[in-house]
Amino acid sequence: MNKKSFKYLDLLYPVIALGLVLILCAITAKAVGSELIFPKLSSMFKAFFNLLTQKVFYLSVANTLGRILLSFVISFAFALLLAIISALFNGVGKVSTILASIMRAIPTMSIILLALIWLSTLNAPMLVAILVIFPLQFSGILNAIKNVDPRLIEMAKIYKVPVKKQIFNLYLPETAKDIFSTIRSTISLNVKLIIAAEVMAQTRDSMGLQMQQASMYLEMHVLFAWTIMAIILGLILEGIIILVQKLCEKGGVR
Repeated sequence: MNKKSFKYLDLLYPVIALGLVLILCAITAKAVGSELIFPKLSSMFKAFFNLLTQKVFYLSVANTLGRILLSFVISFAFALLLAIISALFNGVGKVSTILASIMRAIPTMSIILLALIWLSTLNAPMLVAILVIFPLQFSGILNAIKNVDPRLIEMAKIYKVPVKKQIFNLYLPETAKDIFSTIRSTISLNVKLIIAAEVMAQTRDSMGLQMQQASMYLEMHVLFAWTIMAIILGLILEGIIILVQKLCEKGGVR
């Protein structure tokens, strides 16, 4: 099988996966037999395309996306900084690793409830996302740095390679793959966290609030329509990260 065949298969697999999901939804709707519990596919997509004609749809998506991106950038920046410091200083690394484990063990619902007490409904979802994804990002980046071949590090020291060259010619190429993997896994989680927190906080003009209202009025077809949008949003963000990763690989960062 040649490379072109593999490329066609790569395009086919997502189509097969989507088809299976649609078939499962259709079977479930047929088995349930009530649109108040599980709507038909036609109702879901009709509601979705109806949302596209409403101003509140774009306002809600824009606000939620803004929170997703801002919280992700803040969390990643702190995780990257702390991971670098932890790699340089063993004591800091041990303390930070323990703190990250404690943060991972805190129930997400507790974080949401505390955030709602501490902050406004507009900012609480971002704090929730930061506190949940930060330890995951920190651990992923730190492990990527620790997995750099020690022989390459020793060679760089022996030949007194400048720090700048070590960063761009050694650490970045060696850690890029693992770091991008961490980014991909946490960005999707961040989408879910932000929307879940918006539901709890009833954040004004947000996807979470629209979902909460659809559920309250038993508009299941609308709830599923917003769910479809959330899935699309997550897939788009992951796709952008994959594209950036490929561009970096072509530029020499593996």
